[in-house]
Amino acid sequence: MTDRMAPGHVYQSKLGSGIEWKPGEVSLWIGGQVKETARHDTASPYDYWHSLAFAESFPMVTHWWFRSGWTQRVRLSGIQGTLGGGSTVWGYMQFIDEETPAQSWSITEGERPEIFVPYPPNEAQPVNLPLRLALARLVAGVVADQVQRDTWITLTSLVSRDELALAFPNTIEALPWQLEGVREPVRQALCSLQGLKRA
Repeated sequence: MTDRMAPGHVYQSKLGSGIEWKPGEVSLWIGGQVKETARHDTASPYDYWHSLAFAESFPMVTHWWFRSGWTQRVRLSGIQGTLGGGSTVWGYMQFIDEETPAQSWSITEGERPEIFVPYPPNEAQPVNLPLRLALARLVAGVVADQVQRDTWITLTSLVSRDELALAFPNTIEALPWQLEGVREPVRQALCSLQGLKRA
């Protein structure tokens, strides 16, 4: 089967991509054109995205992207210091190559540690939760000595069809930490960050 990538986010006319939800029918837009349409039986856009119904609507799609299909290199330093009286540790994260300025990552202690990760250049897309989560996992791995420091790693924000439920867990407890500013299950954040509300 040939890999096929498509946007899993709500249709954005400015981008010309995404999934346009209408009662009973959804349209998959890529490059400003409708590439596929499908029937559905979800009651609202919120229900559609919260149930990850797009995977069923378009079974020919093998990999999904959410506002961006960023795939590039990243490397992290180890802990460089502390902030906030020692409650926050921080280090550096660098994207793409040696010439790209490094940015800082941090972990703040708490009942659920909060991980802040920077965006790659020109990739400030809060809806791209898979990218943010992948970067946060690297940070957690560096702190736990499970990810090699100062080593380039290729990372992607593409999510394979079979891993959508893992990429968007539906409970807070699914992760031992949280992304900075995301204090709800990742599946719910996928909806709220796109302006979708439970009916």
